[in-house]
Amino acid sequence: MRGDETVAHADGSKKPGAAEIRAELERILASGCFQQAGRASHFLRFVVDRTLAGGGQGLKGYTIGVEVFGRPADFDAQSDPLVRVEAGRLRRRLVEYYASEGASDPVRIELPRGSYAVEFRFADAKVAAAPPAVASISSRRPHSRRIAAGFAGVLVAAIGIIAWQRAELSEAAGALAVSGEPQGTEWPRIIVIPFKSLGSDRALDILAAGVTEEIMLRLGEFDLSVIASQASWYRPSDAKGLDSITAGDYVLTGSVRGTATEARITVRLVDAETGGQLWTAAYDERLAIERLPALQEQVAHDVAAIAAPYGPIYKTELVRARRSTQAPTLRECLVSYHYYRRRLAPEAYGDAAGCFRIVSERRPEVAQAWSGLAMVYIDEYAATFGRSGDEALESARVATANALALDGDDFLANMALTRLRFFDGDPALRQSIDRTLALRPNSAQALAQGGFLLAASGDSAHGLLLAQKAQLASKTLPGLYNLTYAVTYLREGRYAEALVVVRKIDAPNWIVAQAMVAAAAAHAGHDKIAHEAAKRVLELYPEFEVEALGNFERWHFDPAFYEVLVTGLRAAGLDLEDAAR
Repeated sequence: MRGDETVAHADGSKKPGAAEIRAELERILASGCFQQAGRASHFLRFVVDRTLAGGGQGLKGYTIGVEVFGRPADFDAQSDPLVRVEAGRLRRRLVEYYASEGASDPVRIELPRGSYAVEFRFADAKVAAAPPAVASISSRRPHSRRIAAGFAGVLVAAIGIIAWQRAELSEAAGALAVSGEPQGTEWPRIIVIPFKSLGSDRALDILAAGVTEEIMLRLGEFDLSVIASQASWYRPSDAKGLDSITAGDYVLTGSVRGTATEARITVRLVDAETGGQLWTAAYDERLAIERLPALQEQVAHDVAAIAAPYGPIYKTELVRARRSTQAPTLRECLVSYHYYRRRLAPEAYGDAAGCFRIVSERRPEVAQAWSGLAMVYIDEYAATFGRSGDEALESARVATANALALDGDDFLANMALTRLRFFDGDPALRQSIDRTLALRPNSAQALAQGGFLLAASGDSAHGLLLAQKAQLASKTLPGLYNLTYAVTYLREGRYAEALVVVRKIDAPNWIVAQAMVAAAAAHAGHDKIAHEAAKRVLELYPEFEVEALGNFERWHFDPAFYEVLVTGLRAAGLDLEDAAR
């Protein structure tokens, strides 16, 4: 698009001219939404300039990565999600801006999904109308300008997200009514009611809005459908009167009270079906500008843990799945998978694998069905459940490829790809771990897996860093998360410590865990424990003595870890045959 005049199309519609677009760009970049967002500002200016110059349709992730974000010439936009992640953030900031500060702007600049070429149009009445949430919050009495300025970005962001999602509720509900089932991914739905400020100080209003936004961003990293609501109350008896999508499966509420110097934050999770309280927490903190970001982060971290595997939502979903008499859904498969991963028992494996097979046949267009199947097939290979290892691994490759073809950003698909690269000895393992963590930076599951695979490959330093982050990210730490420490301590000859942590894994049905118990105990001089673990290994895998060394070599264990493991198993009484023989 060129020229400074409004452009008229043959159908009578009009598009803003270059001068109008540039004026709108400057308004956006000067707003509170973008003042502290350097990356988003550079990104937006670059794509607007290119689009106005006529090169918008030719914009690629590589070009943006190199010219906007300073990536080197060998930048791979397919494997590095930087540009896609930043594009998502830019879209969200634009939505926030037009839902608040830019509500009355005459021009709209939009970044459509699937393209880096921005679009320009004049605002219509529907978009230009300021949502009620903005008016109600902004009309409250003014307080300290210093405090307000410190939180302006947080407040605007929270208002924008809430107002935007409110406008989308009716359309989403209509789509659900037509489909007759929850969203295509079938995730549990959690409605987040904006935290209510119960004090008279404006700082509390801003804190409540900031905590709400931070929680919504964190919950968005999990397999949940996160829905914002304008409701300031919730009573189970009113559930039938709420829209089906608004009611959700779970309701998160909270409040902030106190003074300008002290604040008490309370949070609670409610089961929308029963009205039962599943989880609650309270925080008493000193209210100071410099402490608020950390306080908001802490509350959001704790709330996010309720949605992580093995938290209260997982436990409730497990109960619901067990009493269901309908055809299995994807959400039930994921619950079955996490239940199996905690127990690592063959019967639990069969339930999870069977569930994913059914759903992948019924919903072959859903990436998560294939990625879940890939994860259980990799476990089949690693734990020798059912089929021969090579057959299971090939099935995992096919399922992973199917999932990535449907959605290259699917979390479990990238988890599966990471594990496949480990078993293949692929040097791209570290890159795959980083990409998975870029998709969900706070996932204890991804952090723990990455830590173990790095340690088993010989990089214990980085592996332990990820394992420590996994511990901080999880409120209910599964035993598997101790694997990284067990591998590291064995490699370093700290056998007594290795035995302590490997027994915390508490996986009597998993061959690898029992083998590590046997090796650690033998090296530490605990012969009885070593022999009992070795006996359990043979009960689980009668061919272990014949096939173990071949498996270890195919799994590309670090040589130092391999040597300690093998000598320990032999000291525990296992007669391991040479792999070549």
